[in-house]
Amino acid sequence: MRKKPTQQRARILVDSLIDAAGEVVARDGLEALTTVRVAARAGVSVGSLYQYFDNKNTLVAALMDRVNGDLIAAVNRVAPQNIGTDPQAFARALLEAAFEVFEARQGLARELMRHWHRLDIARGLHRFEQHMLDLLRGYALAQLREHPVDPSPARAFILINSVVFTLLRYLSQPTPPLFTREQLIDELAAMAARLITAPR
Repeated sequence: MRKKPTQQRARILVDSLIDAAGEVVARDGLEALTTVRVAARAGVSVGSLYQYFDNKNTLVAALMDRVNGDLIAAVNRVAPQNIGTDPQAFARALLEAAFEVFEARQGLARELMRHWHRLDIARGLHRFEQHMLDLLRGYALAQLREHPVDPSPARAFILINSVVFTLLRYLSQPTPPLFTREQLIDELAAMAARLITAPR
């Protein structure tokens, strides 16, 4: 982003530009995104857009930040409600919340995920990874007696990245794979439970 909005009016403008970019991508695809189309969709001049965004790549980065924020908010919403469940049920709840984000906003997240290999996802992935590490540590503390969990950094790193890149690959498929979303969630939740359950 070229400059950060400090006044409420500027923040509203930036939000409207990000909303407009998301609508263009969700409706017409990432390839159709241009600063001219986004400005027109938001009802402002291209000059107003360029006050805050250098080019369409910075708009895409803002969209990725928003989706990442939505994912973090979704897992934060369901984690406390499921903190007392076993590891497989806990993982399932988080995965279902993630898929709700992927299907929201007219499929914006899904369209971005289809092109993940072309986008700069490192910063957002690091932020999400760190958040999930903290969440897993909290879950482990809550489960000390009922379901002992091993939240070691190596296991957590493997788990988080295995799930993230499996979802990226699943969402980027041009045609539906030979299994359902529910089957994918089942397998990922079972894998998560096996990986983080501490030996008794």
